[in-house]
Amino acid sequence: MRILTALFFLFSVSLFGQNNSEKLGNFKNLIETLHPTIDFKDKLVIVSVWSVEDIESRELNKEAYRVYKIYERAKLKNGEKGTVFISVLLNSDEQIRDLAINKDGIDSAVVFSETGLKNLLSSQWNIKNAQSNIVFDKSGEIKFQNVPKDQLFPSLRSLITR
Repeated sequence: MRILTALFFLFSVSLFGQNNSEKLGNFKNLIETLHPTIDFKDKLVIVSVWSVEDIESRELNKEAYRVYKIYERAKLKNGEKGTVFISVLLNSDEQIRDLAINKDGIDSAVVFSETGLKNLLSSQWNIKNAQSNIVFDKSGEIKFQNVPKDQLFPSLRSLITR
């Protein structure tokens, strides 16, 4: 039922001519429909797209998750209070997903493989393949996109308040 609601929401939203804040709002609404306990309020949003077969994308996803855990409750610039991590798996097989996230040490609560979410990322930010990532601030401004694995930590560190 939640999946049908999420898909209905996706198709009922006009995707053209939206600003970053509206795009991020649509993304948050879809995630909250799929997983209502995720709290986006005043948080930096880290999205990582990966595939089970793509080792580099898995490594990038593991690093993004590690960085998220470091800054999960950090005070960030622009009034953000921590981070939210959304891991988007391009594969749909739940058994394969579960094996991969267990092996990689990722919390299953942040891993999504719904078609509606993949379509939303593709249509709004042209994210279509593994090894993609995007980081938004609370207003929907893109802070980073497609950051290499070795630059994830320094990129997010630059957003921390001192």
